[in-house]
Amino acid sequence: MNLAGKKVFILVETIYNDLEFWYPYYRLKEAGAEVIVVGPMGGMVYNGKAGLPVKADAGMADVTAGDCDGLIIPGGYAPDHMRRHPQMVQLVRDCV
Repeated sequence: MNLAGKKVFILVETIYNDLEFWYPYYRLKEAGAEVIVVGPMGGMVYNGKAGLPVKADAGMADVTAGDCDGLIIPGGYAPDHMRRHPQMVQLVRDCV
């Protein structure tokens, strides 16, 4: 699959599921997509359930649904933390 020229957001928050984040991250990059890690705060490091850290490329206020072609929300406890941010919930709604 060729995803050259496509942008995909992967949302991240504390205690994300490491496999559900990293596997799509690398597969999308291999397919040529630009992967943007979006957290509540850009530049902040978030740790997964297994302790793997990831640094957010952008904050939820820095992006819009029109900036992406796809969206991935890894599981773990991260979605529970994400839903506490109204701006993150709105970003997901706008992407859908």
